[in-house]
Amino acid sequence: MKGLVIVGDYFEDVEMIAPVDVWKRHKEEITIASVMHRKEVISARGIKMETNALLEELNLNEYDFLFVPGGPGVSKILVNLKEVSDTINYFTNNSKTVCAICAAPMLIGRLGLLKDKNYTAFPGYDKQIIGGNYMRDKGAVSDGKFITGKSMYYSIEFALLVIETLYDKNEKEQLLLSLQGEN
Repeated sequence: MKGLVIVGDYFEDVEMIAPVDVWKRHKEEITIASVMHRKEVISARGIKMETNALLEELNLNEYDFLFVPGGPGVSKILVNLKEVSDTINYFTNNSKTVCAICAAPMLIGRLGLLKDKNYTAFPGYDKQIIGGNYMRDKGAVSDGKFITGKSMYYSIEFALLVIETLYDKNEKEQLLLSLQGEN
């Protein structure tokens, strides 16, 4: 499958890199796209990284799932960009999977897309989500086409849940075994 990751400055390092690493090990085709109108982005820990593309250059129809990592950039930058909301709506309206972790589920939930859905998010960001059932004690939650994660600590669990949701539990278990060096 083909995944699109959208980032701006101050994304949470582990929340972006760990899931992408897990998915690439599973042979998913991942494109990391900047919403900053420049390919270089700066992580929350000050690491400069060059993305594969700019969001505005891409054909969203080519992607099977969308992932938005958390971090301070979510509430400082991404929340203010129409193209982020438009991208989330495009994936949702086309029945494609939308994944977000930490602060980023707020970007989905403020659009009302998590109404009547189970979700998790970094504590406090749940207050900006319209409707839905906040699963405070869960590290990662899948409900329909939405997959949410609570925080950096749960990045691997979240990434594996995405694989389980996109494929099946057996596929996730096989990947987990290979990550543990058991395969």
